[in-house]
Amino acid sequence: MTRLLPFLLAALLICSLPAIAVPGSVGPQAGIDGAGGEYAAVDAGSIDWLALSEEPAVSGDDHVTVDVGATLEGDSDRLEARYDDHHVDVRIENADSEAEQRAIVREEEGRIAAEISQLREHERAAYVGYYGGDIDEHELLVELAVVHTNAAMLEESVSRLEESADEVPEVSLGSEIGELEVETLTMQGPVRERVAEMLRGETDPERVHVESDGNGVVLALVDGDQFHREAYRDDNREPDAEAQYASLGQSEDRIAELYPSIFPEARWSYSEVGENTHRGIGNHAQGSLTTYLDTGTGEVYRESQTLRLGGIDATTVGSDTDEGVELTVSGTLPGGPAQATLTDAETGDPLSGEIELDDRAVGETDDGTLWFVAPRSSVTVTATVGEAEVTVEITEGVVSQSDISVSGDERS
Repeated sequence: MTRLLPFLLAALLICSLPAIAVPGSVGPQAGIDGAGGEYAAVDAGSIDWLALSEEPAVSGDDHVTVDVGATLEGDSDRLEARYDDHHVDVRIENADSEAEQRAIVREEEGRIAAEISQLREHERAAYVGYYGGDIDEHELLVELAVVHTNAAMLEESVSRLEESADEVPEVSLGSEIGELEVETLTMQGPVRERVAEMLRGETDPERVHVESDGNGVVLALVDGDQFHREAYRDDNREPDAEAQYASLGQSEDRIAELYPSIFPEARWSYSEVGENTHRGIGNHAQGSLTTYLDTGTGEVYRESQTLRLGGIDATTVGSDTDEGVELTVSGTLPGGPAQATLTDAETGDPLSGEIELDDRAVGETDDGTLWFVAPRSSVTVTATVGEAEVTVEITEGVVSQSDISVSGDERS
């Protein structure tokens, strides 16, 4: 099955914001000044999330719109996957013996495993290519959207294979199914899914923030009143390593260490997905978090989370006034939620206006406020209200982790 989309697609106008940053991997995340450890925090003044390694990372953003090439590729993949699954079912049904049925099941398991491995390599080539400058933000996002779509289809194929294997005597694919399942799950994500929808024209275009250090990738976007972020780190994963966290209870303790601010506030559920991965899902007053812990390394290698913007107190990092219009910019962390607020300088009433980051349109303030993903480099924020144009220069190092908190009245 051919599922690999060429990297060099017909290009759209690409709005990028390249930057170099030094994020961490596990522990308290640094603020914009780059000091500190490797996680950020959500509660009590911080945001817990999976960051990239200590190597310098490349970051930027892209305004994702419809891409016909990516849409056609996805449609072709879906048709081919349905045909493959149906073809296997027919072969099993028409087999002359149970031995032949078992052989067909094993052959199908090998085919799916090979496709999943190929897709993982495709994912890796995309973020390594972006880190090396071979592709840009738009091309990276297209590739990851294709990976997401194909991974979702392969997840369905794995489920169908499991059902077929259950009907064939003397076939046990328990461990193999688990390994295939976790691979498909960890190549999907809420931001990738939203990008795929935007490329197909099924939802409004949005700006998507991307980061890579060559060992992993981070995506983030603001969608209405929510902030979505997902991260993958290949260097935190060793599938063949001996398990240090053999039980779900041990993994729960480890997740509590890695997410000290979220853990006490969330309602958690845990499951084993594959022989080397434990998944933790936490729902809390501010949003939700899904983590995949490698039981050998004891590190999270895949994470996705959603935060409610209404519960975040961002720190004011700059403001200015022009012709009675005041622009205030507030931030959290690089790659995290940031806010532009427009008000009447005399009355304090909210104003509607267009917001730009370094001359790239971000959107229009709603009730005086617009949330966006903060870039990792210095940036010029410009607001236009009628004839008034207000500009605020935001430099690196103006927000630290201790400045970030969640509104107390938003907690339950």
